[in-house]
Amino acid sequence: MNRDGWERDGINVVAEVVTWDICVVRVTIGSSSFVACMPGHEYQQWLDRFDSGQLDRELRRVAGTRPRRALRSVPRAVRRAQRIRAPRVGIEHEFEVTLHGKPIDFRRLLPQLLVGQVRADPADPLATRMPWGVITADGLEAEIATAPIEVTPGFVARAVDATIEAGRALREACPADHRLIGFSTHISVSWTVRRDDRLARTWASVFAPVLMLMLDQPTSPGLVVRPRPGRLELCGEYASGDQLAAALAFAAASVRAIQRIPRRELRKWFVDMSMQPSLDRYGWYIDRTSFSGSDLYRLGRSTPLQRAGAIITAGQHFDEVVDLVFDDLAQLGNADDVRALQRVADCSVRPPLLSLQDVSA
Repeated sequence: MNRDGWERDGINVVAEVVTWDICVVRVTIGSSSFVACMPGHEYQQWLDRFDSGQLDRELRRVAGTRPRRALRSVPRAVRRAQRIRAPRVGIEHEFEVTLHGKPIDFRRLLPQLLVGQVRADPADPLATRMPWGVITADGLEAEIATAPIEVTPGFVARAVDATIEAGRALREACPADHRLIGFSTHISVSWTVRRDDRLARTWASVFAPVLMLMLDQPTSPGLVVRPRPGRLELCGEYASGDQLAAALAFAAASVRAIQRIPRRELRKWFVDMSMQPSLDRYGWYIDRTSFSGSDLYRLGRSTPLQRAGAIITAGQHFDEVVDLVFDDLAQLGNADDVRALQRVADCSVRPPLLSLQDVSA
């Protein structure tokens, strides 16, 4: 935790809790102390206003006010705005960190880096707050996580640019003799659903083979689907650039589609596959050989899939499902967002697994 805080003109501010959704800071002026709460996305702006002195008068006024006996209720307009806010996406990238060719434990290195930055996430004492998101450690690996980005026109480019900025910041923070090797990509898409575990399994039955072909490599093990409160997390191979853009566009559009299309209508796209409980954290693991023993990462588009009582190729399933979500993507974004997925559909961008020959062609 960051307990040093900031001080100017006799006003001391300490970050107590900093998460994506809420931030709590303790303000001390003389013998008076109080807490200020704000939405997570307003935290950096609040600190900038504090540094510039714009908050001095307000903070001193609050410090001199008698404490209330009850919490003030949140205005109805604010509550309504929070309920109808746009869906959000976030990207996590994990990196293996090596020194002289040997992997190191980033959990030991991180506390020595970025001294003075805020570490106030109650669930992760290593999480270091940055303007674009967070640097932390996940096991031995370094992890960068972008701040949630609203799914509005241009969201794909904004999300990809955020990962570029985050990767650059991580590289600059590490000593020059350390090397970063891309390890994994996690894409999170927010949703407001009940029975999210069942819906996550439904998502996997239709959309998992498509995202696997789009995101993974021939050496990848498989895909992990993790239902989480308020979001669906999809974990695959490290990807960047156009490949990441296409996977992100598809993930956002498919999560919208799974909430829009009734399950009985989706059944005709259900693929027979085996899903196993994820070993490390709650979720579902789809192995590369989960499709009746066929290796999706060796055969690519030509992999035979069992669907609705018939055998089709993974390439046919890919084309149909991508076409299914184009309208959803158009509703969420703009022409550039749609183009990110279209470039994969028309083979202008060819991820490694989609470059394998389709025997149905």
